[in-house]
Amino acid sequence: MVSGLAAYLISGLLLLGKLLSPFGFLSAFSILAIDLKSAGKHDGFLYRLSTFFGFLGLLPLALALLNLGLSFALLPGTIILFPGAGWWLLSTIAGAAGMILFLRTGSAALDRVKNRLTSKTALERNRKTDVREIGKFLPPEIGQFDPRKLFTDRDGLLVGLDEQRQPVRLDYEAWKISHVLLSGRTRSGKGVAAQILLSQAIRRGEYVVVLDPKVDNWMPHIFKDTCNSAGRPYHFLDLRQSAGPQCNPFAGCDEETLENMLIGGFSLTEKGEAADFYRLADRKAARDCARWLAQHPGSTARDAVLMDAERAAEEESDGGWARTAPAFHSYMLEMAELPAVNRPAAAPGSIDIAAGEQTGGCLYVVGDMINPRIIRMQRMILLRLLFLAKNRDQLAQNRTITVFADEFKVHISRPFMTSLGASAGWGLHTILAFQSLQDLADCPADLDKDAVRGSVMENCGIQLSYAIKDPETAEWLAASTGTVLVDDESRRVNKNIALQEKIDSERTLRQADRYLIDVNMLMNLPKGCGALAVAGQLARFCYTSPVPAERTPAATTPTAAPMPAMPAGASGGGQPQPARSLAAEALDLNEPEPAEPEAEAAEDLPEPEPAEPQPPVGGAAALDLDDELP
Repeated sequence: MVSGLAAYLISGLLLLGKLLSPFGFLSAFSILAIDLKSAGKHDGFLYRLSTFFGFLGLLPLALALLNLGLSFALLPGTIILFPGAGWWLLSTIAGAAGMILFLRTGSAALDRVKNRLTSKTALERNRKTDVREIGKFLPPEIGQFDPRKLFTDRDGLLVGLDEQRQPVRLDYEAWKISHVLLSGRTRSGKGVAAQILLSQAIRRGEYVVVLDPKVDNWMPHIFKDTCNSAGRPYHFLDLRQSAGPQCNPFAGCDEETLENMLIGGFSLTEKGEAADFYRLADRKAARDCARWLAQHPGSTARDAVLMDAERAAEEESDGGWARTAPAFHSYMLEMAELPAVNRPAAAPGSIDIAAGEQTGGCLYVVGDMINPRIIRMQRMILLRLLFLAKNRDQLAQNRTITVFADEFKVHISRPFMTSLGASAGWGLHTILAFQSLQDLADCPADLDKDAVRGSVMENCGIQLSYAIKDPETAEWLAASTGTVLVDDESRRVNKNIALQEKIDSERTLRQADRYLIDVNMLMNLPKGCGALAVAGQLARFCYTSPVPAERTPAATTPTAAPMPAMPAGASGGGQPQPARSLAAEALDLNEPEPAEPEAEAAEDLPEPEPAEPQPPVGGAAALDLDDELP
């Protein structure tokens, strides 16, 4: 009886095992169930489903073990296995291999699909930028446009267009009392922005002075055309060595202005070194020179050098500047050798740097970035304008003076940087253009580079930044746009049972911040696109486009009248001679030697008596530029 029941039970188990043996591959789901449990997801539907399938796939194995036990217990000496064991084993191995392969490769692909199909929350704020996808954070390009069509005297000053092609303007009253910072690498758009802003300043009657050490190809022509259409005067001053006499920067200056021009232009202030003691004598000579120039209106640097040489020759001083203040004397000699700034007072038609304060218009000054003499003259002209604004009656309705200092590093001087904060209140505001912070570090030795950087950032209420190459400069400018709160995403990376890393489907958003226009944006701005930051307003993107103009020689030809000629016969030769100052004659080192008398004439002349030695006339010996300084 017992053996019969055992036989029926074992037969039933064998039949059930045979029916389930092809489903051995379902046992692979047990691997997935183990993986889900290790990841802490044992409460989900997927875990329950994989557990069920895994149990179903492993059921033939359980039946086989049970059958083996029953046959051993009820039928001693008999071991019965179900016939589908081979198929179950093959199916199980194939299923396990497929599951491992899926966990190694398929799960990553499934994560990507889920990420694409996921609808992210609308409550998520801006994200941090990724330089690989920076195009998503930058405005689309809008193409070229004519800024002149958007100029108006009623609204504020046009800067450019935003990404919706809507005008971006500056409040005109804020413009007049603010310094402007223009930054960006070469050919990024700084010059175009200056064209737009200064063209409108000329139209509104401001006195615009451009200090251009690079000789821009378009700006002179644009401003000449603007002055013609606005009925304002335009003057072109060429400071280069090859240019002729055009102006006297000392004309019309009082003693205070002259002293500051000489000390600031020649960098004679204290530098925190042992040589400061000797600069006391140089500053004393500068005061002496300023006093003499104020007492002799119209005198040039050549006249001042000649005066000192004559005084030294007449023993009215202790050897002149050449001995007491050799540095100042050398600087004055270099200035005296620069024709552009030594136009004699007797020659009419010279360029008056201060005249534009009464008439408006534009003075375009071409200088140099290398020649130290011309760099000093550029500094002096900027200081001349600074004190012109400072010494005006501040209660009167004065004309605004706007100075564009391109390549600002060559215009930096201690008096200008000290007065930068107050100069806008005097009616002089500047546009300072540079490429990177290293430009501001390249300042005269009597200035601290960090102080220069801080003064520029603090006093420039309007900043227009184009594409920056230097990361330090980009960081500095990005910080000025302020910070905004963003959602910073964090995710957990898990390793599954197949040793494949995968991103957890759940993500965490935490509060973080970044610059409104950050470093990645500033370093990758499209050409012509700038970041405009105005004090009290949110920074925004702005596209600029060149002002159309026709290039003409008149825009780059010095506007000083030619030097007048002396009447025929006045010099004894019967030919007109150019008018020259006494200083110019004293400094003419190329004067030809007198011709020797012919031999026949020499025989008829009596033998001359020895002449008594005479003192040098006009201090010519003191002006020998080839002598070494003591």
